[in-house]
Amino acid sequence: MEKRCVHCGIDCSGTRRFKDPQGRYACGKCYDALKPPSPPAPANQPPTDQPLGDAIPLADDVSSQFDQRDCPRCAQPMLVSASVCPHCRYDTTIGAAPIAPAMQVSRPCPKCGYDLKGLSQSASCPECGADLNEQEHVARKKKTTETSSFYIEPLQIAAGGLVVLVIADLAGSHLNWLLIDGLSIIISVPAALVAYWFFSVIWAGGFDQAWGLAALNFLAVFSVTTAVEAICRYVNVPLIEWPVTFFTYYGLLMSRLDLDNWKDAFVLTIMLRVIQFAAIFGLQAML
Repeated sequence: MEKRCVHCGIDCSGTRRFKDPQGRYACGKCYDALKPPSPPAPANQPPTDQPLGDAIPLADDVSSQFDQRDCPRCAQPMLVSASVCPHCRYDTTIGAAPIAPAMQVSRPCPKCGYDLKGLSQSASCPECGADLNEQEHVARKKKTTETSSFYIEPLQIAAGGLVVLVIADLAGSHLNWLLIDGLSIIISVPAALVAYWFFSVIWAGGFDQAWGLAALNFLAVFSVTTAVEAICRYVNVPLIEWPVTFFTYYGLLMSRLDLDNWKDAFVLTIMLRVIQFAAIFGLQAML
């Protein structure tokens, strides 16, 4: 059975302790600190070195020693003679409470008020079953969902562009162009990453996206712009193909790479357009 000191709250079962008439325990350290100083020995009495047995507080000492007052921090009753509150560990001598493990601090359940002292921070309330970390779990799940959407969205855009590209080339019986367009996209994505590195270091002054996310966004940009070119080729409007494709590049780069400056989007559009032209012309020469 635990025998806790009413002054400091520690278990003094296996140490020197004292018990008052009300059955409350005081550890040897607190007892020594709180007991009144012994009166000086009479001059005609020689000092003795023999150890004393366990002392019992006198009645007048007990009455004053165990008077109670409210803790300045938690307003729980504490002894007037005590310097440390047994409930919140507030130390009146320093005006603060020492840092204690969260498991050893009284904390009410936000739903039913049950005292969760002794339970881990991640545990549910044993009284009502409330999830004490529900807000943290919801925030973590929301963050994970938002991070996943950053990668899912460019994949969806790229898939839509590739579907339109295949339909447009097949409708126009441009099987040779379908092969060239597909290979040009595959070649242009890694080349665009290299260009993006030079652009970020020399022009923009730093990277705005991770390499994986940037690669997916470039895939979306090349897929959609190549599909636009395939549609223009199918309806046979070569005069508007270049400006339409250019502004498609410009708009996608502004939105997918979060470019706030129109100059950055313009420069990067020119760089990617040159990369895709070079890939297409090279494939045409080879095929």
